[in-house]
Amino acid sequence: MRGAFGRFLALGYASAVALLVAASSLAAQQTTGKIEGSVTDQQGGPVASAQVTIVGTSFGALTNDKGYYFINNVPVGTYTVRARFIGYTAAEVPGVRVQGGFTQTVNIKLTPSAVAIGPVTVEAAANPIVPRDKVTSGSTVAGDLVAHLPVDDVRQVLTFQPGVAESGSAAGVSIRGGRPGEANVYIDGAPVRGTNSGAQRITVSTNALEEASVTTGALGVEFSDAQSGVISYTTKAGSEKITGSVSSETDEPFGNSMSVGFNRFEGSLGGPVPNVKNLRWFGSAVVQGQSSDFRGKDADTVPVFIVAGIDAVVPDTAADGNVTQTVLPRFVQYSGQCGRFGSAANPLAQAIQSNYGFDCQGRRLAMNWSTLIQLQGNLQYTYGSGSSVRFTGVANGNQQRFSPGRNIADPAMFQGQHTWQRLGVLNWNHQVTRSAERALSLNLNLSWARDRSVAGALDPTSDIETRDPMGGIEFKTLRFAGFEGFPFPITDQVVRDIRTNNPAGLRVPLLNRFDLRNAQSGRLNPYGLQSGAFYTAGMSVTGTLLSETRYIGRLVVDWQANRYHRFT
Repeated sequence: MRGAFGRFLALGYASAVALLVAASSLAAQQTTGKIEGSVTDQQGGPVASAQVTIVGTSFGALTNDKGYYFINNVPVGTYTVRARFIGYTAAEVPGVRVQGGFTQTVNIKLTPSAVAIGPVTVEAAANPIVPRDKVTSGSTVAGDLVAHLPVDDVRQVLTFQPGVAESGSAAGVSIRGGRPGEANVYIDGAPVRGTNSGAQRITVSTNALEEASVTTGALGVEFSDAQSGVISYTTKAGSEKITGSVSSETDEPFGNSMSVGFNRFEGSLGGPVPNVKNLRWFGSAVVQGQSSDFRGKDADTVPVFIVAGIDAVVPDTAADGNVTQTVLPRFVQYSGQCGRFGSAANPLAQAIQSNYGFDCQGRRLAMNWSTLIQLQGNLQYTYGSGSSVRFTGVANGNQQRFSPGRNIADPAMFQGQHTWQRLGVLNWNHQVTRSAERALSLNLNLSWARDRSVAGALDPTSDIETRDPMGGIEFKTLRFAGFEGFPFPITDQVVRDIRTNNPAGLRVPLLNRFDLRNAQSGRLNPYGLQSGAFYTAGMSVTGTLLSETRYIGRLVVDWQANRYHRFT
């Protein structure tokens, strides 16, 4: 008997722990929270059948005979909660912040009044530092705080939390010492980590972020592919009134010895849709450009050269007597500090010392810019007394050119990259039935995502058109050499044709084009000290095409059985 009773207790304890972990891990991907509390009079007595609503939405509830109320599936955000009952002055509690997957307690006191008309009583909401139902380690950062931080990437916000470190790679942050990219990432409840590389490619702009949370503790079985943690981003929705913001950043005034040509412009706007009750919209845009990559300390003292015209034409006589006219390019200093080469000894040395009239650009590299564009928008509609529909669209685009380095004399080898991502998310929370103590809801999350990436040698025309965009911002789409007529995204039939050498199908672009192999005629480099590495002809470089489309859905049944038990 004692052994059986002990096993029963152990089983009960394990089940309780499993439910807590499951609830906590489910909270990591939720875009809604819960508000509950009690409505009482000035003496602390319960006010039964009082009406509690969330201002600006259709969400509401009635209190039971003990004055208790609850409102489930409230979208993440900051709200004003209002309570009213006949014979009392209505009361409002502003600044109630709802966090994804957590419960916010809002207790309201009503003041008796013979006349129920007049100004409402405003009370301050006490938002807890740690939600009461938080049972695992992790942190949540509100979007309002992010707006006051000197960051331009939401990943930087997460690194302020314990257990999270910036990895320095595109795969993502490192959580609890794990490898970058091991954490599951969600945007408005939809998983956004790619399946071909495991990395998160699409991001949310800082001015579109309502909440960012990271779970570093125990995870449930639904996150079997998350080896170190869960990251969740919730985007902003429109507020009760039309609000917006505009901001910009630049490092241009600090001079080329410090500036890399960084320029960022942000804008957002949102609010209610006119003449449509309970429908809100929000949109945001970010355009960011950078003329050159960040480099290390004293980078502004390192000389880097580019081609600027023709210096001379030299005849080369072969062993058979044939003469070839070789064009020697003129190299001018681009990066570093001018005036350190040449002298006043003769006109040629003076021309070198003056850098042929070109200004040096300090720490910047030539043709090394990057442009980021982020767009986000959503529509949110609430109906009934606890239902909502929300559609979110996110679009990212990133273009960049890579410094030619030692290939500066061979424009055919100038390379770049264009990546773009799209995400559409539908969140539908429908309240099937409810009473003062019970509720049954269905929560549906559907998402569509697409990732695309092209990298390789640039088309000659595109190369000339995009060498030095103003502020590092280039709106023209980069075009790439060698992919003309090649389908993208690549189909299964193309892969089969290439593998089987199907004579009627497509082939690898530029296959067996030996005339495009890299070569160097003479020692045509800025220092004239090495041959074979500074190419002047050919375009033998790697081209990469990446394509991925994902369709994901999740349906959750949410049952509030009573005040103390809720099952999902």
